[in-house]
Amino acid sequence: MTENREDERIKSALNRAMSGLEGNPYLARRVVAASEGEVKVKKKLSIVTILTIALLLISVPALAFQLNGWKIAEYIRNVGQGKVDESFESGFQQDLTLDMAGVRFHVRDAYAAGNKIIIVTEARCLGNDAAMILPSREICDPDVTPARLYVKELAGVNDEITLSEYARQKGLSILHVYVNAQQKGTYPIVTGDDWIENDTTLVCITSANDLKPENGAVEVEWEVGVIDYSSDGPLETKSLNFQLPVESVQEIEIDVRKTVLAGDIPVSLDRVVLMPTRLDTQVELFYHTDTSQAAEQLLEYRFVAVEPSTLDFVDAGSFSDGPEILDAEGQRVYLHDAWTLGGPLETDTLYLQLLPVYTWAKEGIEPEQGLSDVPIIEISIPEQD
Repeated sequence: MTENREDERIKSALNRAMSGLEGNPYLARRVVAASEGEVKVKKKLSIVTILTIALLLISVPALAFQLNGWKIAEYIRNVGQGKVDESFESGFQQDLTLDMAGVRFHVRDAYAAGNKIIIVTEARCLGNDAAMILPSREICDPDVTPARLYVKELAGVNDEITLSEYARQKGLSILHVYVNAQQKGTYPIVTGDDWIENDTTLVCITSANDLKPENGAVEVEWEVGVIDYSSDGPLETKSLNFQLPVESVQEIEIDVRKTVLAGDIPVSLDRVVLMPTRLDTQVELFYHTDTSQAAEQLLEYRFVAVEPSTLDFVDAGSFSDGPEILDAEGQRVYLHDAWTLGGPLETDTLYLQLLPVYTWAKEGIEPEQGLSDVPIIEISIPEQD
């Protein structure tokens, strides 16, 4: 299960990088740091720089205090850069806790709407010997991962210290945990983010798409574990199931029927389905090509929302695990993709470009804009009741 989650995390990181989501280096850079390590550069600091760092360090306790108790709305606003109404409350009131190997896991917040579920889990050290809680080594290798990627108040203060060095300075041991949550009976792939809220508490955000509610609710399977790297056996986990109401949303289905090129491959965007919730706008895209031999090449491309005047990418939330081939009829191949826009729907027009995001990712390119030579598809959103 850890491998499945890591695969999805990498895909999510690449997708977010391509979305132009600014101010959130914690996903994309984290994957690179964990797999390759970051080059440490010795720097000579000026007196002004040293004084600036000292002032920032003084402010760390206040910043850490502000991080305590984060729920879904705070995460969307501060980490996801989304626009969440100040009055938003998920309504989640269940007290769900699991203890395992010296770690207490607690569901802090949960919300389901339309086609998406978000779960906030905290993992807190219970033992007398204080331990820093981290995700798996495959996601977060403490010997190479900069502490600033997880201890958010350190960003810009100390860019060189690793998580292992940070733990040693604080006299902490290190524990790695696994957290997963999705609708029961679905394939356990999630996207998300993690951060150290305080020295002995990790916060994990997991989100999953493709919900299938029954009677206005979904049964959530929440699974946690503490990873024992000294054992070659399978990961041991505990799970707990709970019911979560799904907030209903109005689907907006739009026939598009416009053709663009992916390289030299003609692609027809047939239909777009929007599901605006109080947190974000969920988007599903259905398209096809009449050249079956080129279908696999299309999996390197995604329709991405852009600002038409600047071609800047529109703030994005989570993505599916990539475009998928739905069906084939002779030479015609039908495809599907899904992602979310950060914040509720506040526009009457959606502008899309079909861009080679996975090609860019393989080449290590992280653009912040679309391409000037790629046509823009303008989609008018009808007024809703």
